[in-house]
Amino acid sequence: MKIVMLHGSKPSANSQELADTAVRMGHQVIEGPTSDVSSWVSPEGPRFWVGREDVTDADICLLRSYGPGSCEQITRRISLMEHMELAGVRVINRSYPFRRARDKYATQYWLYQHGLPIPSTYTTESLARAYEKTQEMGDVIYKPILGSMGRGSMRFQDTDLAYNAYRTLERLQHPLIIQKYVKNPGRDIRVFIIGGEVAGAVYKYLPANSWKSNVAQGGRMVEETISEEVLKLSLRAVEVMELDYSGVDILEGPDGPVVLEVNASPGWQGIKSATGKDFAELIIEYGVKQRER
Repeated sequence: MKIVMLHGSKPSANSQELADTAVRMGHQVIEGPTSDVSSWVSPEGPRFWVGREDVTDADICLLRSYGPGSCEQITRRISLMEHMELAGVRVINRSYPFRRARDKYATQYWLYQHGLPIPSTYTTESLARAYEKTQEMGDVIYKPILGSMGRGSMRFQDTDLAYNAYRTLERLQHPLIIQKYVKNPGRDIRVFIIGGEVAGAVYKYLPANSWKSNVAQGGRMVEETISEEVLKLSLRAVEVMELDYSGVDILEGPDGPVVLEVNASPGWQGIKSATGKDFAELIIEYGVKQRER
């Protein structure tokens, strides 16, 4: 099959592994940044290029990132991916579910709307309102709207420290997403879903003196038995987010499990080491089956 693999300005280790795995499995792969895709709309039909290479006849497009850019550039790339879908290319994950999952605000209200448990989350662009709400909640986590791997997330138990950070973020024109801190039992859970099935599940143990369990932040993944309740919650989260594959992060809070994140472009290096499974191969196999239907 002809597979297009689109990444940000540079391929991550996971994106490169996807491309290399597809080649090893005998597929033709064209890869590049999403920003380097051009399109044609005319009465003769749609056409698409990665760089100068025509990919109109691609079977599958593996979307890993929209890449950096202005609001106008990202808007074009979101529409571009939808255009490819309409033209018959099987985009994985599809453009609008991908966009929704990348947006932490959209993820929270979408999960809530479908009855899934989530942490209480406040969003605003007002420094004053953010400060007031932080005083009210007491222990909070600020999350960048498009952050990943825990980068940029900050926990505040002191409202004045939070105010100083919010003031800087406001000047940089960042929206303020403030989440009520849910007590962590020293670990949370990552469940990797592909095609509506659990491909792997691990506990992520926090490093010493940290509230972040991300492997990129020093967390440790261990394959252990995960409850059916959590696995079913993960499957439901991916289903309502309309994703082909995802890494779901769940926290076992004092009042039960809550969904922290449903990642549309998950990394798998940590869970691969913990489980021994080849997630890149599983994703390619899933994509091929979708196209053959």
